Amino acid sequence: MNLLYICAALFAGEWFASLRPAACGSWPLFAIAAALAALLGHGFRLPGWRLVATTFAGAALFFLAVAPQEEALKLSPWLRDRPRRARSSAAAAPLRRAFSRQAAIGIELDAEACAVNRAILLGERWRLKPELRRAFVESGSIHVFAISGLHVMIVARTLMVLLMLAFVPQRLAGAAALPPLWLYVYMIGAPPSAVRAAAMASLYLLAPVFWRRSDALRAWSLTFLAVHLADPRMVADVGCRLSFTVMLALILAVRPAERLGSLWAKALFFSFAAWAAGAPIAANAFGRFTPGGIVANLALLPAAALSVATGVVGALAGFVSETAAAHLNNLAALVTRAMTGVSRAVADLGWANFEVEEWGLGACAAWYASLLLTRAWICYNSRTKQNELGW
Repeated sequence: MNLLYICAALFAGEWFASLRPAACGSWPLFAIAAALAALLGHGFRLPGWRLVATTFAGAALFFLAVAPQEEALKLSPWLRDRPRRARSSAAAAPLRRAFSRQAAIGIELDAEACAVNRAILLGERWRLKPELRRAFVESGSIHVFAISGLHVMIVARTLMVLLMLAFVPQRLAGAAALPPLWLYVYMIGAPPSAVRAAAMASLYLLAPVFWRRSDALRAWSLTFLAVHLADPRMVADVGCRLSFTVMLALILAVRPAERLGSLWAKALFFSFAAWAAGAPIAANAFGRFTPGGIVANLALLPAAALSVATGVVGALAGFVSETAAAHLNNLAALVTRAMTGVSRAVADLGWANFEVEEWGLGACAAWYASLLLTRAWICYNSRTKQNELGW
């Protein structure tokens, strides 16, 4: 939990540093304050002293990292930077073309399904027609084409299953899946969202190798720290904020979801959690609110996972048997056709997507505070019910 406090301190520290760049040089004061808070809090058993100490420590760590970049902070603090465009390496281009060709085996005559398959698997969104792209945008589900946490984890899981079928021990399968996973990220041009997701997956999958329990929250926190210490201005990047926030929401949603009975209830809960985490960021950055995303994601997230997994196996199978690749690609195309139909149906709903005034910091903070309070209430009620039943 202390890592989460430090992450929150880094976020607040960047905002404060953007307003007062000269404060970056005062990091020793924050370090001293952290030490004093720890000593006084531990000695007098003050409530919340760990939160205060770790917050000051996180601020000190942030200011120490950005102190040499004071001039850079003056130029672009807390502003929407131009999105960073990932560029494929020339060395990876032949492999990318080969995978793109394998992903189209057997479905060449269905141009739309072929384009969607390639866009989901390889991030080739330029293949989508404007009308189809608009349907996914207006249904609040265009994120399924951004190679991020969902895609990377599905590819990692698929590789692990294939390795275990090849008699690799389960404890080592995660580590063995990392080289091809990073090759996949490199092949698609190493977009920042995919690199962040692969880094988090690496921390998560390597834990069993060292006889440690895989901890998604710890992996998220360490990745957050590494990314923002390497480039503190990334906290102002919309894509970075969106990917980290949605992933954290899904991690925090696991515990409340455990008390839901049916599989459909859990799927709806996770769909809502993913939408609710990203809605304020979209409203702040783009002035759009997409409640239709709750309905669309309920069907599209599982479908996208199945499409990615099938597409990976199909592309790999294409190097051995084109017949097997054709069957797998047709299965992936069947799923993507359903995804396209759902997106168009949701986009046609009048309430699915509408423009709003850009949300300010206060509105976003109130939204997230209400979500955290709701989660705390669900967890508290679950504990109370367990105590009443003697669990």
